[in-house]
Amino acid sequence: MAAGSSLRMGTPKAFLPFDEKTTFLEKISSTYLQWGCNEIVVVINKASAKKVRFTGEQAETVKFVVNDHLEFERFYSVKLGLQKMKKSDFCFIQNVDNPFLTHDILNNLYRERSNEAYVVPTFEDKGGHPILLNKKTILYLCSFPDNTANLRKVLGKMPCKKVKEQNSHILVNINESEEYERLMLLNKRKWNQSMIR
Repeated sequence: MAAGSSLRMGTPKAFLPFDEKTTFLEKISSTYLQWGCNEIVVVINKASAKKVRFTGEQAETVKFVVNDHLEFERFYSVKLGLQKMKKSDFCFIQNVDNPFLTHDILNNLYRERSNEAYVVPTFEDKGGHPILLNKKTILYLCSFPDNTANLRKVLGKMPCKKVKEQNSHILVNINESEEYERLMLLNKRKWNQSMIR
């Protein structure tokens, strides 16, 4: 999900640097590809679509859908993306403003997949992302008649399975530059410490 106008950030969050070589969008996409996803759909706005440049495996696997109705907000973006995933048995929904996705998080969620309930990771009883949808939920959201609906309220009508996660990063939503700088500095320190060990 990368169609937002990023007004509070002041620049498209999809293209924020995750490190010296990788943007948020590239980092998230590569994590899913390396984990084993064979189809990725990015919902993006017109302005950002002109700036996207992928190469290699990402260029071949990642598909883009442009949201022309940003006034409908997030739920409509979800519907647009899921329209391309109707044949899938399961599908993750990922926000572009959380690049801290790991294979461990994806493994934990996919291990708990269910044909009857969508799966939500939780940290200290707070729900986070990504969420894992089953086919029943995918089709339900695709056919939901109100394009301006609230995603959380719509999903509230469907069975949900909560999975405890040890990684607090599932709660991250980076919306402002100060928050971005703080979190990226913390992440850089953790990465440097792991390299030293």
